[in-house]
Amino acid sequence: MYNRQMGALPPRLVILTGMSGAGKSTALRCFEDLNYFCIDNLPPTLIETFLQLVAQVTEDTRDIAVVCDIRSGDLFRHFRDVVELFSQRGYKYEVLFFDCDDRVLVSRFSEARRMPPLGTGVRIEDAVRMERQRLDPLKELATRVVDTTNLTPRQLRELVLGTYGRSEGLPPLSVIIVSFGFKYGLPADADFVFDTRFLPNPFYVEELRPLTGIDPDVVAYVLGSELAQEFLEHVHTTLGFALQNYRQVNKFSTVVAMGCTGGKHRSVCLASELATRLVRDGYRVVVQHRDVERS
Repeated sequence: MYNRQMGALPPRLVILTGMSGAGKSTALRCFEDLNYFCIDNLPPTLIETFLQLVAQVTEDTRDIAVVCDIRSGDLFRHFRDVVELFSQRGYKYEVLFFDCDDRVLVSRFSEARRMPPLGTGVRIEDAVRMERQRLDPLKELATRVVDTTNLTPRQLRELVLGTYGRSEGLPPLSVIIVSFGFKYGLPADADFVFDTRFLPNPFYVEELRPLTGIDPDVVAYVLGSELAQEFLEHVHTTLGFALQNYRQVNKFSTVVAMGCTGGKHRSVCLASELATRLVRDGYRVVVQHRDVERS
């Protein structure tokens, strides 16, 4: 058991796990940029030992981020036991599970000319499938599932830095707002989904069609609608009610998805406006326009 007399517990312990190729390495580099003490490929049974070691040898009270995944081999089977033990002992920790569509994972490994950890002697598709069978049951332990299927490395970096970067005076709860196009599919990790397709569509205004929801003319067109303003009020009120109660259930972040047909005009504009309102409320907000650059 962790000896509290040896030293202080880290302010924050983030455990990164999930599918190989889903972005854990990219995320860990972001935590390094945030001055976290980072370790990659640490077997779960050694996390507590590492915490004790840090407490003995240093006064450093930096936050800690560790990656525990299938590369630990047989040692990884203790992951659930370790996480449940941490809960029993009152550790302050978060588990981020990184996921991605299997077809995208296969494509990533093929493009990088790499094999998944379970890829010895089998096809990439089979290795990914075997890994998912082992890891899917662990999703229920996650504080947050990060689906990177439609995220670029830059967008993933923005998500991590925006969610975990410290800022004086802001509460720890973070809101990620994603604009998207319904024709490209729902964001898999969304906690809230709002449909803006009932609003007047700038796509049918010739001079606005080539623009996006970031351009002032489109913003004026969309927000000039009384229906859009009323919609935003309802969304803002709904989120405000939910977010103010999140801390009671140890939920530190949420994903709000704002969709229109193509993800280029209405959803982009309204996502940005919603972000402005939530920042004004004191929340840490990250905005991602997933489909704005699609044709």
